[in-house]
Amino acid sequence: MDNQRLEELEAKLEIYKRTLTEIYERYTQKLEELSLVRRVGDALRTTMTVESLASALMATVAHEVVADRLALILMEAGDGAVLRVRAAYWADREEFKFYQEGLGAAWSTSLLGPGFREADLTKPITVAEAPSGSDPLGLPDEFPRTLLLAPFLVRGRFLGSLVLSRPSAQPFSPENEHMLSIMADQASAALSNVQLFDELNRINYRLIDSEKRARESSDYLERLLETANDAILTLDGQGRVTYSNRKAGQWGWTKDELLGREFRMFLEQGSPGLGEWAGLSPPPVDRLLEGILTTRGGERRTVLISTSSVGLDDLGRDHSWMIMVSDLTERRQLERQLLHSEKLASIGLLAAGVAHEVGNPLSAISGYAQILMAGAESQGERQEYLTAILNQTGRIQKIIRELLDYSKPSRGLLETLDLSVHLPRIIGMLESQRALSRLKIAYGEGFDEPHLVTMDRDHLAQVVVIVAMNAAQAMEGQTEPEPELSLGLGREAGWVLMTLADNGPGMSLEVRNRVFDPFFTTKGPGQGTGLGLAICQRIVDSYRGRLDLSAAPGEGSRFVIRWPEGRA
Repeated sequence: MDNQRLEELEAKLEIYKRTLTEIYERYTQKLEELSLVRRVGDALRTTMTVESLASALMATVAHEVVADRLALILMEAGDGAVLRVRAAYWADREEFKFYQEGLGAAWSTSLLGPGFREADLTKPITVAEAPSGSDPLGLPDEFPRTLLLAPFLVRGRFLGSLVLSRPSAQPFSPENEHMLSIMADQASAALSNVQLFDELNRINYRLIDSEKRARESSDYLERLLETANDAILTLDGQGRVTYSNRKAGQWGWTKDELLGREFRMFLEQGSPGLGEWAGLSPPPVDRLLEGILTTRGGERRTVLISTSSVGLDDLGRDHSWMIMVSDLTERRQLERQLLHSEKLASIGLLAAGVAHEVGNPLSAISGYAQILMAGAESQGERQEYLTAILNQTGRIQKIIRELLDYSKPSRGLLETLDLSVHLPRIIGMLESQRALSRLKIAYGEGFDEPHLVTMDRDHLAQVVVIVAMNAAQAMEGQTEPEPELSLGLGREAGWVLMTLADNGPGMSLEVRNRVFDPFFTTKGPGQGTGLGLAICQRIVDSYRGRLDLSAAPGEGSRFVIRWPEGRA
């Protein structure tokens, strides 16, 4: 009985010893793990960049686990997530190398051999016999190698992996895998924080850079606005000035005096082209409006206003407008001078015709006067000769009056004109000139009903005279077919069409492409300025009309001018 009891006590004592040994071993293991965690934590505590973290981590790992090569492989975002080698460590010579983002070699599980997937990287991996070329540093293998990979995971998100490499003759043990996992777990949070810190730094840098560029752009735009040749203003929903550049001061008001004032009040209410812009309202969007602006000193200036929307509210509605105001006063004066100069040039061409047309009536007057001086046979004959003299002098007066009326500077007055009436009058003035006396004038459709346009009658006359004189000069010396100038009127969707066509030699493609260029002429020296058709184009454009030309060699030239239709 005593022996049996003694054996039971000895068995229990053995169990107790084994249990104590296991507890002690586990306690020792936990102490070692805690010590390892502390060492890793101490090494990574002061790291603030990926480079410093990688250097400290790899030195610590190489001290705890024997490996001759270490690599830090991290997931990089960009045009698609990709694994790249970011740092390398050679333990035998304690050499560390860091690669900036995007510069390290790409890495994938294909280097581990068949059967490995990206998902396998989320847990520790030991590769006993790694295939040739699998070294993460891209170094040639002198002998077979074994790899040990430990992932960096933060809340289930894979950040990368730490790869250890050493010859296959020294395989990694489960203890090595366990220790590396502990260090990788400890380093994961530090790596996440460092990456977050780096990202915040990059965002902050981009914000600072963006703010700098925005400030530079704002300064540049402000300089552009302030040095612009036109006045630039922004308006609110009631047409009040919220900004004006320095050029706006040309009207006599300072910027502060313009702010808050309704811009429409500076424009004459009867200004042409402003009917779309009501008071206490923003301007119509994307329009060109011409008006008369009265300066602080009472001077009237012709201005062209370009409008656009530059701001939207939360509902997508316009709430801010910009206007660019160009002062056209001096430009209009120069244009009038140019138009008048070209008119005088055409008068020079008509002068020979005037001399010829006046010469014939003067010869008749002289003959009748000689007969009267010699003594007429009866009172009836004397009355007949006197009447003839009066008719011829009236003819001379008509020619001179038409020429003088045409030579006067343009009055710049807009009026409603009936082309079916005014076009024959202008042609009638030219028919008395030698230049057009040999032309057959053919009136086509449209002259039996009104065709109204709103414009300056002098501008209408100048366009017709220039086109008709060009046609006459082009057909000079032509006999077959008989030189003819055809005129026609018509309507088309809000336009009045005025057609002047000749049956002359036409134009080559090269001449056709350049005929409206200023100073381009096919005439000889002293026979033209090269401004005629360019001025015609300018006049038509000023009334928002359109001038079309169709011409080909041997087929004559056809001018079709579209004027906006006027109202009685």
